Amino acid sequence: VARHSHTPQAQQGNGGKRVIATGEPDALFYNNLHPSSGDFAFRAQQAPLSLPADTKKRVIGVLGGSFDPITDGHLKCACEIVHAGVADEVWLVPCGVRPDKPSLLTPYLHRLIMCHLAINTSFGSSFPIRACDIEMGEEMALSTYHLMKRLKEQYPGPEFKFVLGGDLIAGPGSLRTWDAPGVPDAGERLYKESKFILLDRAGFAVPPDLPPNFTRLKAREGTNMVTEDVSSSEIRRRMNIGKEDLTGLTQGNYQMVDGLLSPPVLAHIIRYKLYITR
Repeated sequence: VARHSHTPQAQQGNGGKRVIATGEPDALFYNNLHPSSGDFAFRAQQAPLSLPADTKKRVIGVLGGSFDPITDGHLKCACEIVHAGVADEVWLVPCGVRPDKPSLLTPYLHRLIMCHLAINTSFGSSFPIRACDIEMGEEMALSTYHLMKRLKEQYPGPEFKFVLGGDLIAGPGSLRTWDAPGVPDAGERLYKESKFILLDRAGFAVPPDLPPNFTRLKAREGTNMVTEDVSSSEIRRRMNIGKEDLTGLTQGNYQMVDGLLSPPVLAHIIRYKLYITR
């Protein structure tokens, strides 16, 4: 299940340099997937998500992460939030560049495309899970404080709730310690001003006195919560285990991850030779 990825060290990006991409689609696609060193020559245009024209106050769960790559664990987490009725829909939000996370080497566009592939081939077309590209064009990942602020500004109608693991409620690195550039006490403000969907974590006790802006994820009456603890790092490790001894699999041990992520995502990984020798 995805954990918090918009870390306290993440910098707020400069959206002012965003430029609408023009030119041959194939060339633009290739250049975005294989950026040269230094600044990008252009920025792709963000595609805002449409919302229903009804008067209902929609609750949207914000599942942030690097999604490097997106796994079945992320998808199970997202759909169970909808099934439990704690949100009307869930947006998967891939983070931008993170200097604090050296292992994040996959370009943003690859990770965004894999999110779309996973969603479109795992759920029905009307099931309310979507990928949000609000960090497209940012030079660095938004802090969680700035991410929630940006979502509220760009989509003033819905109520956004950030999906948070129970291991991030207290202790070192917990929610209340998170930073945001230019915002004093950003973690405290985030804790008090934003709303959250809290996921249970094995081995971490959830405080009994949670404030009212926290909603604990629980299965509907008569059902059990379905989870699948498949991390992105586990997927990356598996693809490099024993690959030298496998005939015909010189690029990676893809059999070790088959069934743990959507087939189109695996096909994308193989086609663009991602995660090899990481």
